[in-house]
Amino acid sequence: MQTSRRSLLKGGLFASMAGGLATASMVSSAAETVTLPQKTYDLVICGLGIGGIVTAIRATELGLKPVVLEKMGEASGNTVFSAGFMLGVNTKMQQEKGVKSGDTVEKFYEDMMKVSQGRGDPALTRLVAEQADNTLNWLHDYVGVQYAVGANLVWPMLQRAHLTTGDVKPGGKQLMEYLLKKAKELNVPIMYNTKVVALLDNPKNGNVIGVKAKTRKGFEEYLGKYGVVMATGGFSANKQMLTMMAGVPAANMPVRGSHTVTGESILLTGPYFPRVVNVDQYHCGPIHGPTGANPLNIVNTGIAVSKETTRYTDEGKTYVQMSRDTAAFTPGNWGYMIVDQDTHDLPVLKNDWFSYESKKAPVYKADTIEALAKEAGLDPVKLKKIVDEYNAALKAGTLSKMNPPNTHKNPRPILKAPFYAVPFQGGMTATFGGPVINTRGQVLDTEGRPIRGLFAVGNAAGGLFYDNYVGGAQLTSASVIGRQIADYVKSLAK
Repeated sequence: MQTSRRSLLKGGLFASMAGGLATASMVSSAAETVTLPQKTYDLVICGLGIGGIVTAIRATELGLKPVVLEKMGEASGNTVFSAGFMLGVNTKMQQEKGVKSGDTVEKFYEDMMKVSQGRGDPALTRLVAEQADNTLNWLHDYVGVQYAVGANLVWPMLQRAHLTTGDVKPGGKQLMEYLLKKAKELNVPIMYNTKVVALLDNPKNGNVIGVKAKTRKGFEEYLGKYGVVMATGGFSANKQMLTMMAGVPAANMPVRGSHTVTGESILLTGPYFPRVVNVDQYHCGPIHGPTGANPLNIVNTGIAVSKETTRYTDEGKTYVQMSRDTAAFTPGNWGYMIVDQDTHDLPVLKNDWFSYESKKAPVYKADTIEALAKEAGLDPVKLKKIVDEYNAALKAGTLSKMNPPNTHKNPRPILKAPFYAVPFQGGMTATFGGPVINTRGQVLDTEGRPIRGLFAVGNAAGGLFYDNYVGGAQLTSASVIGRQIADYVKSLAK
């Protein structure tokens, strides 16, 4: 295919709108028509997260010939940083273990709609709830993914969680190992260090027919007989897009997962005018940015203070809400969780303390509150006053009257030495916004019509998640929709 001046300027215009600058050299070089090397497949899949690789495996199982293009030298999206939880209500694995949780598809659907504040697309949400079991059974039976089931590991504690097991940690990385092994068995071509920089279309009808990609050898074109799947993730590592779409506090958050998820799904599909939603929505959590240590449960156990030694949030909020508040209300996005020895010794916190120790993140410790404040660089007088007021309010049952209130259901006193101060920040996990898709995975335009030949899956797509998500639902939904895309493309090939 010939890359023309017109097509380059079309992409350059949108890049300029997104904050990029078209340089004079770009314009002048576009004056020449260049013929690029071409490779043709049934389906071109952009991105090697769980959504992309599941789409490729399912497509190959159905007799199609897909290709996966990954801009990095290995799988490096958010999947490999995840805990590896997936969700099912009555899978074969649960049945074999005798799990009888009383869970149902309808409860799963209702829970997903609840955490999205009713803003999740009902059709997509129901699809995930209804197809989760079939998808997990397929991942286990066909792909070879091993799961531990039967534990109350994620909200709402209905034994819905399936934790990927194996020798590799975290579970998400082990999950990707299973998927890559199956892809290798099936001879699925995966092109690493191949960065998609533009979508290609049929000039007669506008259907998306392939991509232009930058490789170490130069530019190449990959054509897809049935189209292109955007499986590139969200934009959680693109500070420019975060600033414009989610705000400065979100952009100032250190990244908790992948540093290579940079918004290609929105930027590259722009010329086709997809309907893009929920770009101000994201998931976040606590992190010690410089080291990557994760104080996940610690942040809900004591008193949260800023560097100025003031309480700035309700410690009874979820860790997501506390992380948002830390980013928005503290200087430099830094908070300190103050706890005592009894709290430190809680079994549920064992992994969190290990995370700080193994990553050499600082934890300040002292036998008095005043000495603790000095160790942490806080104001000793202010911190002693805050701790005393907190303990008094806890004893009197008036924590909810503090300013800000503390609405923790099981607040713990800070009385037993030694005392600890744990520094943390609000960290960016994943964004929820992107081009809207239907239940076939087709991207819809601003008029609600499918853009022919263009699909999206996982966090590269929008419409399913808003505000928050049920733990494990992202990996599950990406797998469900990846299979849907492959099944639909197969129907086109008949």
